[in-house]
Amino acid sequence: MRDLIIRSISGLLYVILILFAALFSELSFILIIFIFSALALLEFQRLIAYKSPVPFLLFGIIVYQFYNQKLNPYFHLSLIGLCIGVHLLLTYFLFAQKKINLLPLQKTGLTIFYLVASSFSIIATSSFDSPIENGISISMYGLIWVNNSFAYLFGRHWGKRPLFPSVSPKKTWEGFWGGTLACVIISFVLIPYYPNYPIWTFPFLAGVTAVTATIGDLIQSKFKRQAKVKDSGSLIPGHGGFYDRMDSVLYTAPFFYLFLMLIHNVS
Repeated sequence: MRDLIIRSISGLLYVILILFAALFSELSFILIIFIFSALALLEFQRLIAYKSPVPFLLFGIIVYQFYNQKLNPYFHLSLIGLCIGVHLLLTYFLFAQKKINLLPLQKTGLTIFYLVASSFSIIATSSFDSPIENGISISMYGLIWVNNSFAYLFGRHWGKRPLFPSVSPKKTWEGFWGGTLACVIISFVLIPYYPNYPIWTFPFLAGVTAVTATIGDLIQSKFKRQAKVKDSGSLIPGHGGFYDRMDSVLYTAPFFYLFLMLIHNVS
């Protein structure tokens, strides 16, 4: 019971910090995500036995240029595209049940296009217009939290069939479908707040989010299994580290951003 209380309090504080920062201003949201992502990046580097200041410097430069609206749009798009490419490659290694090779050059590519570019994708969602400050970013986080929470609840109470036992034995198909259903249902609440988007936008994004959030969690579990550790860190009591908390959003954000960007360009 004590562990559950600690986990609940630390998780709630994490959510409150992100929501408060997002609702306060674009700058405060960018700063909090930058700090959390930098900590996740540090934990990931430890996980894969890699140490370099280059990804941190690159991340800082990209975020600074983005905030000051000086980031080259072609570089911006290329970064998101390469990020999604690396995500899909990691997904292949996950489902093919192959070991992710971690040679020096591959470690550099992973930290840049998996962690840095994914973290930038989270920040980039703040650029979309919404009825409240950083509304799209909050909506993305909200869908992920709903999916993960209900996946846990459904899996704990009704889970029988393992989803991916070789990587995450506790995940079940019942949990996955429960999280997906809850995510899609809650997405209909968002439709009235975004009249400029097609009515199917957020239900569709909810379905995508349920899949990407789950895959992001599984990929992180694969990295931890290869490193033979339970958690990526210990900075968040009851949850592990920041990489443990951000695994789903790191995988989801690039797809979320790309889809909304396509909607904007088409409509």
